Amino acid sequence: MTGPAGLGRQAAGGMAWSVIASGGGRLISLVSVAVLARLLAPADFGLVAFALVFIAYIEALGDLGTGAALVRWPHRPRQVAQVTFAINLAMAAVWFALTVAAAPAVARFFGSPGGVPVLQALAWTFPLKALGNTHDALLQRGLRFRARAVPEVALLLAKAAVAIPLAVAGFGVWSLVWGQLVGQALWTMILWIVVPWRPTGPWPRDVVRPVLAYGRGIVWVNVLAVVVHHVDVVVVGRVFGTVTLGFYQMAEKLPDVAVNLLARATSKVLFPVFARLHAGGEALREMYAVSLRYLSLLTTPAAVALAVLAEPLVVTAFGAQWLPSVPILQALAAYTGVRALSALAGDVLKAIGRPGLLASLAAVRGIVLIPALVLASAHGAVAVAASLAAVTALGSALNIVVACRLAAIPLAAVLAALFPSFGASGALAGALALVLSHTAELPPVIQVALAGGVGLAVYVGAVRVLSPVTWREVRRVIAERGDRVPRTDWDLARAAVR
Repeated sequence: MTGPAGLGRQAAGGMAWSVIASGGGRLISLVSVAVLARLLAPADFGLVAFALVFIAYIEALGDLGTGAALVRWPHRPRQVAQVTFAINLAMAAVWFALTVAAAPAVARFFGSPGGVPVLQALAWTFPLKALGNTHDALLQRGLRFRARAVPEVALLLAKAAVAIPLAVAGFGVWSLVWGQLVGQALWTMILWIVVPWRPTGPWPRDVVRPVLAYGRGIVWVNVLAVVVHHVDVVVVGRVFGTVTLGFYQMAEKLPDVAVNLLARATSKVLFPVFARLHAGGEALREMYAVSLRYLSLLTTPAAVALAVLAEPLVVTAFGAQWLPSVPILQALAAYTGVRALSALAGDVLKAIGRPGLLASLAAVRGIVLIPALVLASAHGAVAVAASLAAVTALGSALNIVVACRLAAIPLAAVLAALFPSFGASGALAGALALVLSHTAELPPVIQVALAGGVGLAVYVGAVRVLSPVTWREVRRVIAERGDRVPRTDWDLARAAVR
């Protein structure tokens, strides 16, 4: 069995590799989108956007939660993997057929009849991804995030390598479609190379029912989460059409790279770590508080910087033709910032075996969010994004309170964890606004560079003042470079993991 320090090192190393893979991948994606934004029209991005949203809704049902069950299951992983793989393939066939059949109705809903072949082609995503889902879950279960980084980055590289030449050749929206499919296929192929497990042996009937029972709660969590996280795209696409949806989707790209990737990468690592802690009878509060402190120190300033620098960032990354995305980006930056803070609370609830409660919380949020966005759509796409941010802030606070109560995590510890990032981010916002006010006549790329340099210096200085312990921890980690003697709060939290 892996010892406390050993698993702690796995958790920290896994988080680092998860962030590196996600960050590198998202950077590749951003560069690709920046190139494609100058080659394709907003309507092209809008056509693919509504197709991918429909696929995301279906993927929420996906493997019926068996992948998450495999990550969490305390024993017999090979038998559970057999069940996971078989269910993945069976459900992929169902979702493929459903998507092909439903494509005309979905296209009519969004007022885009030209999107029918696009959605039908993207239906191949289901079988391509199903073949690799079990192998991906096994990597997560083993905290093998360095190995997991390879197929993740390869997927995005393949998408860019296919989409950009096709766009240059004049294939329009189909450049995005073929990039998506080739990238997904390569992801699965590499997973089969990296993970030696193969679907062989008898069908383990005795584990099917308990795996599906746990998966049922995960499915509800996934369904409600995808409804909540993508309903704004549905409303914008339905009310305003594919052109406005293209602007809206482009506004999502920068927060996705700067904020969401950190929350997702951290969640991928900490869910199995929290699960092991709970299974071993250990308290979660130390790991949760320290993880939240570091996550907020990364995501909150990123969200603030995006909101303040929205205009020069959009012009620099995508071109002046995408200026309608600026106010949408500012609202979505606030949304992603508050959403990131509740990601760890969801992992805690799943780890302690309460995915049903997490689903209930998502349902409450959805009941409030959907009518709020519909009402806001009367005032434009920016109002939709602003309403999304407001409702998400309330929902995130509720998730954190509930998770802390059930896991015996004091709310005072949460506030203490958030204080450094909130205070330092306020100083960052002031510094960025001051730089912009004095560089209004300069090219946007120069504005971004100057503001970024000054803002980083101000933020680091503010963190040093407001959280000396964080400053000392980071310096020690950098200096030790592999020395794992538990001395800092972060080391102690990692060493508590079983």
